[in-house]
Amino acid sequence: MASNNIHGGSKRYSKADSKELHSDSTQPSAKKSKYGDSFAKQRPEKEDVNSKEHINDPLFWGPYLSERQWGTVREDYSPDGNCWDYLSHYDATKQAYHWGEDGLLGVCDKFGMLCASLALWNKKDPILKERLFGLTGKEGNHGEDVKELYYYLDNTPRHTYMQALYRYPQSEFPYEKLINHGRSFHEPEFEIFDTGIFESNYWDINIEYAKPAAHTLICRVTVTNQSKEQAKVDVIPQFFFRNTWSKPSPNKIDNPPLFQLIGGDGVDAIYDMGIFRINFNYGTNVTLNKLLFTENNAETNDMDILESDTDTSRSHSLSTDTFISERLEDKRHVKDAFHRYIIYDDSNAVNPKQNGTKCCAWMTIDLPGKSKTCVYWQIFPADCVGERSVVRLDEVFTFQKAKANEFYHKVIPKNATNEEMNICRQAVAGLLWSKQLYILNMEVKNKELRNRHLINYFRTLHGKKKIGWNHLSCHDILLVPDKWEFPWFASWDLAFHSVQFARIDMSFAKEQILLLLSDRYMHPNGQIPGCEFDFGDPNPPIIVWAVWKMFTMEGKKDIPYLKTCFNRLIFTFQWWHKLDLMNTHLFGHGFMGLDNISLVDRTSLPHGMTNIKQADCTGWMGLFSLTMLQIALELCKQDSSYTDMAIKFLKHFLHIAKSINRPVTEGGLWDEEDKFFYDVAYFQEPHSTPIRLRSWTGIIPLFACCSIDLKFCPLVKMFLLKCDKGFSPFVCKLGENEFFLTLVSYTKLKMILKTVFSDDEFLSPYGIRSLSKAYQDNPLIFDIAEVPVTVTYLPGESNSDMFGGNSNWRGPIWLPMNYMLIECLEKYADLDKVFTVPLSIHYPTGSSTKSTFFTITHDLCRRLLKIFLPDSLGARPVHGEVEKYVLDPDWKPLVLFYEYFHAESGRGCGASHQTGWSALVLELVYKLHNMQQPLTESFVSDLFPKPPQPNLYRLQPHQSFLHH
Repeated sequence: MASNNIHGGSKRYSKADSKELHSDSTQPSAKKSKYGDSFAKQRPEKEDVNSKEHINDPLFWGPYLSERQWGTVREDYSPDGNCWDYLSHYDATKQAYHWGEDGLLGVCDKFGMLCASLALWNKKDPILKERLFGLTGKEGNHGEDVKELYYYLDNTPRHTYMQALYRYPQSEFPYEKLINHGRSFHEPEFEIFDTGIFESNYWDINIEYAKPAAHTLICRVTVTNQSKEQAKVDVIPQFFFRNTWSKPSPNKIDNPPLFQLIGGDGVDAIYDMGIFRINFNYGTNVTLNKLLFTENNAETNDMDILESDTDTSRSHSLSTDTFISERLEDKRHVKDAFHRYIIYDDSNAVNPKQNGTKCCAWMTIDLPGKSKTCVYWQIFPADCVGERSVVRLDEVFTFQKAKANEFYHKVIPKNATNEEMNICRQAVAGLLWSKQLYILNMEVKNKELRNRHLINYFRTLHGKKKIGWNHLSCHDILLVPDKWEFPWFASWDLAFHSVQFARIDMSFAKEQILLLLSDRYMHPNGQIPGCEFDFGDPNPPIIVWAVWKMFTMEGKKDIPYLKTCFNRLIFTFQWWHKLDLMNTHLFGHGFMGLDNISLVDRTSLPHGMTNIKQADCTGWMGLFSLTMLQIALELCKQDSSYTDMAIKFLKHFLHIAKSINRPVTEGGLWDEEDKFFYDVAYFQEPHSTPIRLRSWTGIIPLFACCSIDLKFCPLVKMFLLKCDKGFSPFVCKLGENEFFLTLVSYTKLKMILKTVFSDDEFLSPYGIRSLSKAYQDNPLIFDIAEVPVTVTYLPGESNSDMFGGNSNWRGPIWLPMNYMLIECLEKYADLDKVFTVPLSIHYPTGSSTKSTFFTITHDLCRRLLKIFLPDSLGARPVHGEVEKYVLDPDWKPLVLFYEYFHAESGRGCGASHQTGWSALVLELVYKLHNMQQPLTESFVSDLFPKPPQPNLYRLQPHQSFLHH
């Protein structure tokens, strides 16, 4: 194997470099952390372990373990904010994390204290496969990208049944080939399929979890040899406590955690949540080699620098509490021990006393070609008795799989086709697997950075981004966009996640919104945090849309929830309103979630450009105002004191509508020549110039429209009837008390849609493009300070490193924006119930016949779903040209839910598991089949009740959990 460097350092994925893996670590005498008190604030609330109430929570065990903790901002203590280089994939085998854990398709308790995941070894790799591998932002020609094959297949709201598939090559994993296959921005990514390692010889690792009771979890790993020849693979279930004892620790614990060998083939896990027993079972062709123990500590721990403000050297000693250092008498039992013991025969790597804070069951499977076998483990309270019968364990999976089938039978529209059911089920499974425990305390993190003698750190760009967010204190299970590529929350992503999640678990969806609006997240000035790379970067303010959407989806009217959210969102609205440029009711403030959609980086304007009035930002503010009006009107039905707030937000909406519709020559954003909304750039010289780039920025203003009923708000009705005639294009009276409000007049709507529905502009076979195709042959050239900037239509990946280069809004299909447009058109379609003649337009543009808005929304749903559904040849466009998905029966049903999609081919691009918003396919299927199923809290609890399940699966002390 070639010896090329990983992440620019001296560390290599090579057996030849085993000297580093074999090196002994040294540890100083333990010192008591001076940060103990501050970290105690982040500890979970104390629970009476003897009562066992905490372990009877049906969500005690779940898929909350991240797929990637390395390379995150949380773990970054570099002076320049280079999180990818500071802690690499290779470093993760050796270095203990500070703010979380990760593992291969793993699980953990709801506090992230006790974790479990799978490790594998094909007898060839230089390291165990214990976490997913991918390229960093600098290594990938289109930014960071996971280079593995894994699929989320099943999950339920209480995680009573979970299933995922991982594919592991029998040949050596091509780490260095993937890293060093240099390609330019203008070339496709070098994918793992391009290496050829999955042509024939590989392992299917099917991982299933089932709960016979809330406090008990069983795992079944089905290993299938997909080659024709006999082959061996090591399967290594791993268990580890999150490191809460080394300095610093976000959750300082009172008692030392410990895994201890029990009875020769079992393990006791002892920690603050109680004592749990771990048992192992296995089928034929499996050999249990040994149970191994070590400590989940770093070989070296640079955080000892925190003890000194003047020490400029990087410490190579391991900081531990007294109870840990006493257990590690030979000081060699550290995090990478299992790599050294299993691969390099280092017998001194593991603890001969057979205890520690990390343990594993090392098993070897020797299978003939095209055969399979199973490995099981189970974890349950130590005062119960585990089940030794594999047959009985299989019964649990059969039972819970049947319950999962029943759940999806109710969730997915009954008239959906089999293929639609398949993609919906995998989409929901991915959404449920995307739950992750997210831990971060910015006050503590900033204190650590200051104490690391980084005197000038907070003067740098990265340091400045952290100033002002000391209040941020996270220790919560959140829905993240992608547990490898984006293992952190993003506020506008989370809004879409919550709306989708509401269909399967309304309570959890509401909790997500309430967290973002809580004092622990929301800034005191009202701003909602963006993401950990820059909490102050404004994301589209669509949390309010999510709140209202979830309220209307639910069968019952949860007024207390609506009122709580409304009162908090008032602060957010006030913060956003400060971004009103020059008191014009037009808004502009950077990022807005659309990355490279503009011709400049809107977070850092080029020299000479003072600001930009943004059509998308103004459109979002119109939607914000209008949705706050809708909520206020709903609250007025119970409390007339909200009338003033309703009038307030109605005024804001009308003024924004009037301002955005002014021609660009008169200070607005409407271009009379192109019949489209554009951003307008302002320069130091007293002049402004519209940026005539047709993109989603000019379509977003359409989203702000709705019908309102003023029967219970006569004062609002009176105000609306008497308001200035200049607002009349944005108000349509439908009935005695019904009105239709829109940010864009119907006349302008038709003009914009004429462009949007043109095949030569936005309308693609797979939905609405993010940038007009017109710029493919005629790129936009815009001079900024006499320097030409060019924007070209790019239907797939980006051709630059702007915003990391791993996303592209200059052409591809993005599901969330398409979904919002469909919702907008549905509101116009609803007007057909009022008007004698249904509203209709030419669709596609240039066609001889007109289509109603209802017909158009259905067609857009079909175009988007076509990305995931097999065509006449059995090929799913999302998989591009990978023939395996077409020809191999084991691959055909599998679907990946990417971040965005090639506008001309439908191929998936960007993050491959972003079911956070690509799970919107479920909503598209609902719309396609005209389903408007109301949701109730009992929907989930009826299927997955919080009390223990039927007597067959009820745990009793000293009794098998399958005891009848």
